[in-house]
Amino acid sequence: MIIRFLKTLKNWVDPNYWANRIGEKSGAYDKARNSKLRQWVDSLEGWHWWAWQLGPCLLIFIFLEIVLNQFGMTMLPWR
Repeated sequence: MIIRFLKTLKNWVDPNYWANRIGEKSGAYDKARNSKLRQWVDSLEGWHWWAWQLGPCLLIFIFLEIVLNQFGMTMLPWR
């Protein structure tokens, strides 16, 4: 009985539990699984896959670094 209560309590305070529950109930996960973009990304192989994984992340990182530099901050550990 105590273990069941603790598991329930863990679920109540876990944001991942609520995100999964809402995603499944609303159908958002199914829409994401069946999207054309997802199918295209799953078909990528070799350097195309690497470029898709690294390219947008690199651009976002550079953009955030420029914005933070405007405030006198940085994400880079050597600056």
